[in-house]
Amino acid sequence: MLSRTSLMAYLCYKEMTRIILLNFSAKDGNAIENAGYSVERGLLGRYVSERDIPFASPHPLYEYDILFYNSTVTSEVAKEFTNPKNLFAETGSCDALSKLGGNPTVRISFIGASTGLQYLLHGGVKFVQLKKAEQNVSLFIEGEHNAFQIDAVHELIVGLKPQIERVGFFFSHGDSYPFHQVAALLSRNGETVGAYGTTYGSDGHPFYILLPELKNLPQAVIQILKCLEKTSPFLFPDKFNTAWLESDEFLLPEEREKDSEIDQTISGTLAIVEKLREQRAELVEENAYIRRLLVATEDSKIDAALRLSSVVRQAFQFLEFVVEDIDAKTKSAIKKEDFWIVDGDFLGITEVTGTVHTNPKVQEFNAILGRMATLYKRQSDLVLPKAATVSGLLVLNYDIKNPPARRPKAYTGELEHIVQSADENSIGLLSTVELHKIVVAVKEGTLSKVDARNLLKKSGRIEFDSSRAKKT
Repeated sequence: MLSRTSLMAYLCYKEMTRIILLNFSAKDGNAIENAGYSVERGLLGRYVSERDIPFASPHPLYEYDILFYNSTVTSEVAKEFTNPKNLFAETGSCDALSKLGGNPTVRISFIGASTGLQYLLHGGVKFVQLKKAEQNVSLFIEGEHNAFQIDAVHELIVGLKPQIERVGFFFSHGDSYPFHQVAALLSRNGETVGAYGTTYGSDGHPFYILLPELKNLPQAVIQILKCLEKTSPFLFPDKFNTAWLESDEFLLPEEREKDSEIDQTISGTLAIVEKLREQRAELVEENAYIRRLLVATEDSKIDAALRLSSVVRQAFQFLEFVVEDIDAKTKSAIKKEDFWIVDGDFLGITEVTGTVHTNPKVQEFNAILGRMATLYKRQSDLVLPKAATVSGLLVLNYDIKNPPARRPKAYTGELEHIVQSADENSIGLLSTVELHKIVVAVKEGTLSKVDARNLLKKSGRIEFDSSRAKKT
């Protein structure tokens, strides 16, 4: 990534800032040029098939300083660029969009229509995720003050609120390091509608700006360019012929000293942040099984450690159950159940199953009921602990394509009788959604491991109300 000083040195010798407008009409381009900016236009179409994005530009994208991308491609613009290339075949331009930190130095996106992807490759910010918004989102609030806030950019985005034509997508992001995304405009539901990205050492320079579809694009582009003239004057050497005055050559001693202090502080902070990031990555990997509880299956094609039975086993071990592998206990070639969990005189015959169906099948319950019924007939194969109170536990992961809040309770409606039968036969019915809530509550300190184990020893449908849990 180029430093601000390097960018200044490079741009100070350029005749004029190079600006590319992707998916803007000729009329839009003329309006922006009339405001005193030199622009060129191109096309960046919707992702239509495997490795194919229609693309046209007068020059490779890495030759531009500022990129404006409009996700709505009008028929007028599509007709103008009749013979587009494939972006993925133009490796220089594709790489420029894939990597933030080089040219174009600033990337501005107006997102109303779908790009065909769930991440913002088109806008040159791949780590930004696009989440489909509800129709007619119309009420917006300003984001809270942030240590990375660039006041001029923040005020610009908030000031564009009356210009919003449509919110097609919300903006979220994954690992964006070293870039930090600042949410300037939010929906009433807390989703990001307008945002920008900067870094520790950017000195008030935004690397990208994210906006919804606006009513007057040329006007918005002009406003953004005027804002960038304030935050990043080094981008406009043609407008600021004295930009060289800000170079190191003309700094005074106390200014150099303060710059050195700033650099040392930034360097120390970055080292601390990098260490924290490493620690966080370790925690993410360590806790990965907890999230996998909600999506794991028993697919034989995936690694055994990632399968549902494995992550459920890890959850029980975390809660300090003794987990016994039945394969190690029996010589039988027939696997009767996944494992046993033991806590004192409690012995839970545990079966784990996953499905994409909305509700688990009756046969899953019938299977564990049958195993419970034949358990004592298998004494030649398995030796039960003395004085053990034997129960069954059916762990279910179902409707996994939906988030947990949308999944129904296990065996509801016409299958409610299964719950009663489970209670009568000392069998617990545990969804991984409930197991996930229990493990998280223990992690948060609102539920003890002892109370968690006691809850999981119950028969019938096992449920945990996390809203009523309190710090232990």
